[in-house]
Amino acid sequence: MAASPQTATLVAATVTTLTYDEDFPQVEVMNVTGTAAIFVRFDGVAPTVGGAGCHVVPATAGATITRKPRTSGVTVVKAISSGTPQVSARGITEAEL
Repeated sequence: MAASPQTATLVAATVTTLTYDEDFPQVEVMNVTGTAAIFVRFDGVAPTVGGAGCHVVPATAGATITRKPRTSGVTVVKAISSGTPQVSARGITEAEL
């Protein structure tokens, strides 16, 4: 586990899991490089490229989405892409809302 934020370069068609030290009420996910769309889930289920139940971060550098995780306990973000974009995710605390 790690603190927030976390950044990773995705491997094409491979799920990357980012696990945080705390239970955040919201998570912001950014497509840092914008080289490919990123598909994410916050419910512990592995995402698939273009899959049902996945949230999409567009293939635009700096594009972000903010969602409420559907899990309790530590926050887990799972991401996948058809390419190798860099993803950054940060937990948003109650104080920031």
